[in-house]
Amino acid sequence: MHVLFRCDATADIGFGHLSRCIALAEAMRISGAECVFAGQLDTAAADQVRAAGFVCESLASPINAKGAMEELADLPQPQAIVLDSYRADETYIAELGTGGHRVVVIDDFRALSSYPCDVVLNFTWEAPSLSYPDGPTLLLGPHYLPARRRLVEQRAHSIERDRTGPIQNVLIAVGGSDPKGITARLLRCLAGQTENFTVRAIAQNPEELEPLFASFATGSEILPRQRDLSDQLLWADAAITGGGLIKYESAYMGVPVAAIAQNEGQDGETQVFAKAGLVFNLGLADSVSDAQLAQALGTFLSEAALRKAMAERMREAFIADPSAHAAHAILEAVRH
Repeated sequence: MHVLFRCDATADIGFGHLSRCIALAEAMRISGAECVFAGQLDTAAADQVRAAGFVCESLASPINAKGAMEELADLPQPQAIVLDSYRADETYIAELGTGGHRVVVIDDFRALSSYPCDVVLNFTWEAPSLSYPDGPTLLLGPHYLPARRRLVEQRAHSIERDRTGPIQNVLIAVGGSDPKGITARLLRCLAGQTENFTVRAIAQNPEELEPLFASFATGSEILPRQRDLSDQLLWADAAITGGGLIKYESAYMGVPVAAIAQNEGQDGETQVFAKAGLVFNLGLADSVSDAQLAQALGTFLSEAALRKAMAERMREAFIADPSAHAAHAILEAVRH
């Protein structure tokens, strides 16, 4: 089966949509599907697609800037299209299906009034409680988390790691873009803690952040954007992330995680995830002060019992290979 993944990824848009699409494409490839990508992709995003072994077609405009079929007119026509974008509306989704394509929508917030597609995949914790309209096949909840292959391969080792003692290694991974400077805020707040952590921060502006590393342990460093986070999550005793996909990846790997949301959508979803015992909620970046953030981080990093309970909950919440589970369900649905 020929599957086209339609998503955009730039420094302004972020890379979360692309990362989860690559994860799903990796799993579909194992099941025999031929997957290609098309979208408004900057150089870093296109390189990420090609590094994963997929063909990449860069488009000049983002999703829904013009008609769906006009966007894809010059591309080989697939049997199925996987769409992942907050820009897509009901009209755009419906038009994707007019050429005989089966359409899969990766969704987060159940924001649309209708879903004129064949499959909806929403891996968020609250997805099973959302009232989706009748019609599409619904793949809801974290059993369908699109996890990169390396995460799947490393998970068993990671969840066996003893992370109940004092924290030594802290990973900061806000996301593919950080327009609000959250990484710098987190580093300043961590520098005020009494413990001497080794800190790794994934960021694209090392010259700006380098002076903030003076108070951390030897070996602390700024890392460039990673192909995937498997090695860094395996290394970490705890992670501090944005409110998007990375908090799910951390939980899947059994790494106690605190998350600070970059927008209101992430904030609401992070609150639900926190009630499930799977993340420590640091609040919404625009609302929480540095003093509040430092205090919350101190609680998260000092309370071993809190992190132990979180890690135990994480082991129970995810199946071993959710991306393969999702890929199999999607391919079954679109073949019928």
